[in-house]
Amino acid sequence: MSNGPTSPGGVQISRPPRFSTRDVGQCREYIRGFTGTHTFEAVALSNVVFFSHHEYRTSHVSLNYTMVDSSDGFRIRKDAGADCYAFQFVLDGECELADATSHYRVSGGDVFVLGPDEVTREHWKNICRQFVVRIDRKFIDQLVADEIHGALKRPLLFRKVSRDPGITSWLRQIVDTPVADPRERTLLSDSRVARNLEATLGMMMLVGLEHSESQDFRRPTAVVAPYYVKRAEEYIRTHARNELTVEGIAAAAGVSVRTLFYGFKQWRNTTPMAYVRELRLMRAREELLQGRRRGGLVSEVAVNAGFTNFSQFSKIYRLRFGETPSMTLRGD
Repeated sequence: MSNGPTSPGGVQISRPPRFSTRDVGQCREYIRGFTGTHTFEAVALSNVVFFSHHEYRTSHVSLNYTMVDSSDGFRIRKDAGADCYAFQFVLDGECELADATSHYRVSGGDVFVLGPDEVTREHWKNICRQFVVRIDRKFIDQLVADEIHGALKRPLLFRKVSRDPGITSWLRQIVDTPVADPRERTLLSDSRVARNLEATLGMMMLVGLEHSESQDFRRPTAVVAPYYVKRAEEYIRTHARNELTVEGIAAAAGVSVRTLFYGFKQWRNTTPMAYVRELRLMRAREELLQGRRRGGLVSEVAVNAGFTNFSQFSKIYRLRFGETPSMTLRGD
């Protein structure tokens, strides 16, 4: 698509959009029909709106480029569950995002993630230009299961808002590639390319964005670790709430302390106790994020994750995530 006109958002689009309109009613009807979950609402009846939508679809992934210009702003409501994750990469515009318990401010360069079961409200000032990558829930869950060698025991939770780790540049490259057309053989019309593209996009989200299984995605996977490292990891996961020592972990793995240290350094690029701390921190964060909806206390979360020194927990949590546990719980 490199020869196509450049949109105001800086993305080259050579093919006609899937849909475009200047009519508020048509915009509302189209968005509801396409998503099945989202409702468009103009802030003022006198709004002048321009809406344009491009879509690039494979079996499990829908890559969307949308532009909305509205003179007085507009709102988008997701008021029902979906069967996919939506990763929204903001190119231009400012948005106030709200879920059941928290409020966020989003602007260009940010990405926010809508989970399948979440309901949300978006209030845009007047302009919105973004990539929206919708990936089937089952496809994402299977990628996670393959990576951690086991089915997910809990729903996957992504951090709601973060800075784009560089994924947008890849999305631009995909948009600039001729997409599948039944009348011609193009790069993305090849099923082998499409399958690999789906897996690549899914892994980019899982590796680049923080979520409840991030710890397993950050460790090296190119080489299969020896049995005693895996045995130690399983022991740590099972007994994370209890007091753990290097000697106890080594005994459970059936090796010496020296061998245990060597194994974690060689295959996990960390130490056994650093692995314990990271696991506990990720479990604590997951429970704090869930606590926004169901309530809870930071002290209870700390104990459940295996921390007994609350001040130390708060300190290392803030160093790791850039906010205090209470800020995570409140959604500040």
